[in-house]
Amino acid sequence: MDNMDMEYPIIEDLLHQYSSFHLLLSDGIVIDEDKINDGARIQRILTVHQLVRILVDQDEDPYIILIRHDVVNGWNNEDIENLYDVMRIKSYYRNCDIYFVVLGGTNIFNFMMLGGFYGKEHTEYETEPL
Repeated sequence: MDNMDMEYPIIEDLLHQYSSFHLLLSDGIVIDEDKINDGARIQRILTVHQLVRILVDQDEDPYIILIRHDVVNGWNNEDIENLYDVMRIKSYYRNCDIYFVVLGGTNIFNFMMLGGFYGKEHTEYETEPL
């Protein structure tokens, strides 16, 4: 389990950036509810298909998605490509902020997505375009 309060303090800034947002968490992530704004709508992510449905069906409030690397690494490549397309379309055409943070180590997203990744040492890794 990742205790967000102790192991990833950088996430706290992200959780206070918006007054109203969706907070989507994978299994194994624990956050002290006192650290989260009252406007957060919290939901547990069980599968990549559920995550895609949430992004497609819900509103344009910002999304902060926190997923453990071992969960993401268990998803197949087609589902990940579909998720990436949905996030890209929703953020571009609907002007919706989406933060997808993979926690806990290296992951397959390093090879697919651009942006910041946080590893075991809380280091931000910048990926280069392929």
